[in-house]
Amino acid sequence: MDFAGMIQTWRQVLTRPGVEVFQEEARSPNANIVTALIWIVIAAVITAIFGFLQGSMMGAGMAGMDDMFADMGLPPEVAGQMMGMMAGGAGLGALLIVPISFLIGVGITHLLAKVFGGDGPFGVFAYLVAAFQAPLGIASAVLSLIPFLGGCISFLLSIYGLVLTYFAVKAHYALSDGKAIAVVIIPFLLILFLSLCVAIAGVAMFAGFN
Repeated sequence: MDFAGMIQTWRQVLTRPGVEVFQEEARSPNANIVTALIWIVIAAVITAIFGFLQGSMMGAGMAGMDDMFADMGLPPEVAGQMMGMMAGGAGLGALLIVPISFLIGVGITHLLAKVFGGDGPFGVFAYLVAAFQAPLGIASAVLSLIPFLGGCISFLLSIYGLVLTYFAVKAHYALSDGKAIAVVIIPFLLILFLSLCVAIAGVAMFAGFN
């Protein structure tokens, strides 16, 4: 694994956003699904580490939950194990969630690009997306340790990720501006709609219990 080349690619894509950069990267001999997954797994491992650290910090601040577990009749050692699992669960879950969500997201975008008349191999597009999603994911994981401010900056990074996705789609599938925007925006709006539905359902369930 050429880590120097990996860092160079990540830096170029992040600091020189544009169609030309992605067209150049698409011609790289490393532009394939294998490289993309390696980068995403690296990001997932780092995300898992920082997720575990964040969970441990949150767990340390949840000492009040001891009373809740005690009210449930759980022995102290069992309560301790449950709090440990809750603290590290987010980090361990990232090892599976990050690669799977990456493949699903890239697959949906690839299919939409095909529907809009784009032409390009899936593996190369996955490589182009991984070139910015991996470092942005790592940056978000690091920022998650910073209360409030980290979340705000991570949100801005996610918006920047959409901009880079637009450039990658336009460069790889040779789509017009309007079609490239549609390919990027449709999945985003779908996720936003589903999240809103889940939030409304959650509020309705909470209200029903009360």
